Amino acid sequence: MGRTIFRNVRVFDGQCVRAEDTVVVASGRIEAVGSELPVPGGAEVVEGGGRTLLPGLIDAHTHVVGDALRQALRWGVGTELDMANFPDAVAAAKKEQDGPLGSSIADLRSAGCAATVPGGHGSARFPDIPTLTEPEEAAGFVEARVAEGSDYIKVHYDDGQVSGRMHGTELPVIRKATMAAVIAAARDRGLLTLVHTGTVRAALDAVEAGAHGLAHLLVDEAPGQRFGEALARHGVFAVPTLTMVELFSGSPALGTLADDETVARHLCAPDRELLERHRRGAARRLGVDLGAAQAAVRSAHAAGVPLLAGTDSVMWLHGIGLHRELELLVQAGLTPCEALTAATATPAAVFSLTDRGRIAPGLRADLLLVDGDPTRDIRASRAVSGVWKRGVRVVRQPVEDARG
Repeated sequence: MGRTIFRNVRVFDGQCVRAEDTVVVASGRIEAVGSELPVPGGAEVVEGGGRTLLPGLIDAHTHVVGDALRQALRWGVGTELDMANFPDAVAAAKKEQDGPLGSSIADLRSAGCAATVPGGHGSARFPDIPTLTEPEEAAGFVEARVAEGSDYIKVHYDDGQVSGRMHGTELPVIRKATMAAVIAAARDRGLLTLVHTGTVRAALDAVEAGAHGLAHLLVDEAPGQRFGEALARHGVFAVPTLTMVELFSGSPALGTLADDETVARHLCAPDRELLERHRRGAARRLGVDLGAAQAAVRSAHAAGVPLLAGTDSVMWLHGIGLHRELELLVQAGLTPCEALTAATATPAAVFSLTDRGRIAPGLRADLLLVDGDPTRDIRASRAVSGVWKRGVRVVRQPVEDARG
C-alpha cells in the first residue's frame, strides 16, 4: 500500500485544530503530521484547500441491522458501538470487518444481549433473549455474555417512559438491586456497563448503582444543576442520543436533513422516506421531550461529565444521524469542537479504542475529509468529500448508483 499525503488541509486531531497542515498515511496508519512535509515519489496527494480532515467518527450508541455498517462508513463513521443485538449477528459482522470486505464497512463493538427482565424492554419484543430477575443470577448472566463475545454490558432499567408508550402499556423493569449486581459482576470482569434509563430518577438510580455510563439522557423533566453534579460526582459518562429523542418526537426539523442535495443523494430510500414523513408532520409522535433532554445535556456538560455522541440508530439514519447528533449537541450548548470530540477522541478513550479517534502518528488511518470548517459551523461535518478506512479510500457514489 503506497503513501497518501493530505496537503494544505485543516487538521482537527480529535480535540483541537492543529497548526500542522499535512498528514501522511502509509500501510493503513498515520505516519506523520507536520507542515510542508516532502512528498515521496509515487504518493497519492489529496489537496485539502478549504477542507478539514477529521478522525473517523465513532457512533457511541447504535443497533446494527441490515446494511447499517456500510451506510455508516459512507458518512465517515468508522466505528459503531452497538448497544444490544443478537450474538450470532454480531459475530458475523465482526468476522466480516476483519475480512476482505472490511474496508467497506464500519467496525463494530457490541453489548450483545442486554440485561432485562421477562416481558421488559427488549424481551417484550424478543421473548427468546436471555433475561434475569434476581441479583444471584447476575454473575451467570455476565459470564454468558462474555462467552458470546460481548465487549461491554448494557442494562435496561426502563420504566416504560418510551418503550411502554410504544407498545401502549407499562413494562416490568429490572430491580435496582439486580441492576447493581449486574454492574458489579461486569466490573469484576473488567467490562464497562451502560444503563438505559428514561427518567431523571432512573438515571440517578443507575449511577448510584455503579454504572459507568448512561446510554441515553432521556428524561421526563428538564433537570437542573444538581443532576449534572450528581453524574460528575459518580464519575460517569453519558451518551445523550438527542437524535433518537428528536426522531421519536416526530419533529419536522429532522426532515431538513434532506434539504441539502449533497446529503439527499447519498441517503438510502428508507432514510429519505423517513425524513419526508417528518417534513410533512406525518411521523409517529411519542411522549418524549427534546428540550428536556437538551437541558440534561447542558446540566451534564456544565458539570464536566464526559459526553459521547450517539444516535440509537436501528432501522434508519446510520451515519448521517451522527452528523445530526453533532448539530443537536451544539444546539444544546457544546462548541463545535466539543461536539466533534464527543464523536472521536472521547468515545475512543472511554471504550479503550486506543488505535483510533485521533489524528496522530501510529494510529489507524480512519479519516473523514469534509468541505468547509466544522469546528466553526458544525453543519460542515456532513459535507463529506472523502472517507478512508485503514488508509483505503471508501467508494462513496450516490446511493442510486451503488452496487453494494
